Amino acid sequence: MEYLEILLPEINKKYIDLIIRHTLKITNDSVASSHFYDKLKMRDMEYSEVSSLVDYFSTPNTGNIFTKELTIGETLTDVMIVMSFDDDFGDITLNFSESELISDDVDTLKSKVIKIVNRLIEIQREYDITSIRLGYESIIDNDNVLLSIVNGKATILNNFKGQLSHATKLAYQ
Repeated sequence: MEYLEILLPEINKKYIDLIIRHTLKITNDSVASSHFYDKLKMRDMEYSEVSSLVDYFSTPNTGNIFTKELTIGETLTDVMIVMSFDDDFGDITLNFSESELISDDVDTLKSKVIKIVNRLIEIQREYDITSIRLGYESIIDNDNVLLSIVNGKATILNNFKGQLSHATKLAYQ
């Protein structure tokens, strides 16, 4: 099984609560599992115990949330959200199964990709994110990136064989 990732890099820490709690609508009830580590108390924590992500990331740290459902233009299931922050900026990575997007109908797949990318463009503009990447795991490897969103414009970077690549190409060329 292949996994896809969406990378929101270099996010200003001041936006982390807004992005996670407001934009992505991650609530205690939507979290299947999570892991945070309180360095001061030297103990593991759950998402429900983190009252402020800005405060949690006041020192360089990571945290993850596994949610059964996440809507980002299209509803995705079983999504792992990994947050990692150093100082004032950090990254959020959304990881989910490729099967969430794959459809026997290319038009349905194209529609799903367009909805996700359009929502990502809105998030990019709202939180002043310089670029967003969508591609295969591991998204930090440039060879795995399907498309990049810069200044509100989606650009295809790699043409892989397969249905997702074909639909992405149809949607953004």
